[in-house]
Amino acid sequence: MDKNKIFKSFIGAGYYDTLTPSVILRNLLENPAWYTPYTPYQAEISQGRLEMLLNFQTMVGDLTGTGFANASLLDEATAAAEAMTMCINLSKKNQKKFYIADDVHPHTIEVVLSRAEHYDIKMEVLSA
Repeated sequence: MDKNKIFKSFIGAGYYDTLTPSVILRNLLENPAWYTPYTPYQAEISQGRLEMLLNFQTMVGDLTGTGFANASLLDEATAAAEAMTMCINLSKKNQKKFYIADDVHPHTIEVVLSRAEHYDIKMEVLSA
């Protein structure tokens, strides 16, 4: 037993306690139509996941009154890196500097820093 080492656990870091309405739980998250194959040769959840994302995008567009919405297939860290790249590319000042808060999930910070290095973007991690 004395050979065991105690390490800091990051399980659940970056995920927050939320209340999901039961109608959404049952009709979207717990509905087997979203994760069962549509055809006998397609034994994967990708088709149901894509359809759920399309429905989510449609709902967000309807609720916000915009003609578009986005629902990413990316994990949190990759989505943050993509958002940083998009912000830099859309910037009218041609600046290559980006800020990220230090209370963001450590994995997300590392992925964003790695992407920034590749695109020669100067990163600054700020205390929240």
